[in-house]
Amino acid sequence: MKDIKLSAKEEKKMKRLENKKRKIEAFLNVAEMNESDRKRSKATSGEPDSTDINADLRLFVGEKKLSMGSTGAESQDFKEDYAAVKEKYREHKRQNMSFPSFRLKTAGEEALLTRPKEARVPLFISDLQALLTFCLVGDEAPYHPHRWCCLPKWNRLTNVVCLVIEGVGTTQMEQFLSKPQWKESNLQFLEVVSPRSYGSTIVDELALVPTSKRKLDLLVKKHGSLEAALQHLDSKGSVKALFPTAPPSPPPPSTSSTASDGDGKSEPQKQPKDENSLKLRLLLSAKQMLIEGYPLPINGVSDAEIRDFVYTKDVYKEVHENSELFSVDCEMCITSAGSELTKICVVNEQMEVVYKSLVKPYNPISNYLTRFSGVTASDLEDVETRLEDVQEALRKLLPRDCILVGQSLNFDLKALRMMHPYVIDTAVIFNITGDRRRKTKLSTLTNIFLERDIQVSGPEGHCPEEDARAALELTLLKLKEGYHFGDVINGGNLPGFQPMTQINALQERDPEGSPPAKKKCNKLDKSVGISVMTSLEQGYRKFPDFLDGTTFSTDDLVDDVIETGKQFAFQHHMSITHVDLSSGQSTVTAAKNNNSIPASPRDDQYTKTNSSDNKDIKCQPRSNDEDLCSRLAAICDQMYSHTSMNGLFVMILGGGDTRGNNAVAAIKLV
Repeated sequence: MKDIKLSAKEEKKMKRLENKKRKIEAFLNVAEMNESDRKRSKATSGEPDSTDINADLRLFVGEKKLSMGSTGAESQDFKEDYAAVKEKYREHKRQNMSFPSFRLKTAGEEALLTRPKEARVPLFISDLQALLTFCLVGDEAPYHPHRWCCLPKWNRLTNVVCLVIEGVGTTQMEQFLSKPQWKESNLQFLEVVSPRSYGSTIVDELALVPTSKRKLDLLVKKHGSLEAALQHLDSKGSVKALFPTAPPSPPPPSTSSTASDGDGKSEPQKQPKDENSLKLRLLLSAKQMLIEGYPLPINGVSDAEIRDFVYTKDVYKEVHENSELFSVDCEMCITSAGSELTKICVVNEQMEVVYKSLVKPYNPISNYLTRFSGVTASDLEDVETRLEDVQEALRKLLPRDCILVGQSLNFDLKALRMMHPYVIDTAVIFNITGDRRRKTKLSTLTNIFLERDIQVSGPEGHCPEEDARAALELTLLKLKEGYHFGDVINGGNLPGFQPMTQINALQERDPEGSPPAKKKCNKLDKSVGISVMTSLEQGYRKFPDFLDGTTFSTDDLVDDVIETGKQFAFQHHMSITHVDLSSGQSTVTAAKNNNSIPASPRDDQYTKTNSSDNKDIKCQPRSNDEDLCSRLAAICDQMYSHTSMNGLFVMILGGGDTRGNNAVAAIKLV
């Protein structure tokens, strides 16, 4: 009996060791995939690299056959060898963790120009602005680039070189990618929505990046947080560029006169828009609407998805402080076409229900979602109202300058298949999680801030009238209490908790007790150099706060701007070089340097040397496209070669004026 027990123990031990072997082999496969990029960039020598943990593991697993049936000595040897390899892996991991890295996530890969155009999902300039801000302030940045990329160890970046080139977009780059100089460049090009499509510019987006510690401190002191500052600076007017908006009419001679709303209603003439209005500050900007997934008429973005969407008005009036609020809540079901509208309720600012209806989809319903919508098959039996009837009713009901309110209203507008420019979203203006990406349910917000419970009907589902009133009450409460109320990210407080202002005051008196976020703010001592063409200078001069604390330089010619940009790349932590290849100055520069174009960008030329950037190379006459391709490659090569090791190179091509000629971005860690 004793021998049988020993045999059983030995068998269990063998099984445990076999499991360890399988784990090591699984780890080996994962490690090989993670290091495939590094291995491809290294020359194959035939001998395992001293830092190649995969080679060590491969040798180890190959030698250990784990024939453990005879004695326990081999078991001890296995444990010792396993511990040694594990320690070596940990040391290898510690070394790798000390360097920054960059990789695209799924959202970034979906924007690659190598994908078919119909399958491509563009990024936004705000995504690039978030990346640049993250490179400067890290986790203090309100919008992280984590949606589309990863940048671990951002604080170990040696420099950030941002190159902005106007006059080139997706139309040109799709042709250039087949050229040898770009095939060999090893750059990944991403499609980006051109700011021109929504009435903005690249400068307007870049100007939101905090370029100095002084600017950061001033913004935080004035607005309470960096996110509040960026939201305040973000242009709400960009929404007007997307929607048909009538120009503001001149003020009437008498203040008692009335004006027609365009819907047959006469109402007092509204005052001009007040930029300091809290109601207007709560409006989502075009960038925020894009981030939150609102349906917008933007060239090159989801054209197929919004093809049959309609505007809530043919022409809109400019929004102002006295614009009326209307709260909207919809309930949906699942049909063969996806999510479709089954119930809607609209409440005005006086908490009166001004429109309410059941809606019958044309497509067969597969799931009524009764536990959420409260709608059953019997409810829709005699309903004749269709989606187009609801759209027509709302177009007649809503004023041209009204503001729609709701909880995650983007889903309601998609169900209505309608677009509206002026929106306040309670899921955005209230935040109790400290993470802008995590939205809080309407029932939770109502319980905390209005001290009552909603959505407690159980299997009977939600009541859209109750939800619409709750969203409107939350918005009115926010307008009463102030911009920071209910938003912990912006320094606001929650009912029953110590106000954030008191906490900050205590921390200011005790520097040792300052939170990590405050310490990060105080560590922003990185310099920024900006070199732009004179033709682009005025766009930067509109943002004196952005230029404050930076080294700003302008030149007439592309060559001079690039030369200054290369100097700034070595002198500053972040450099921004902005040129326009479509302007007259760039044409002159191209003619001047037709015989002095640097070699095309190749991986073996991406070395940090002091070799000449302007070799005399005799070139044959070429077409305009070939000339533009070579000039673009030469500029890219020069600025990339001045990106230091462990530095980040960011190139932004501004796009063109024609529809569908979006912007392009290329990001690479050197």
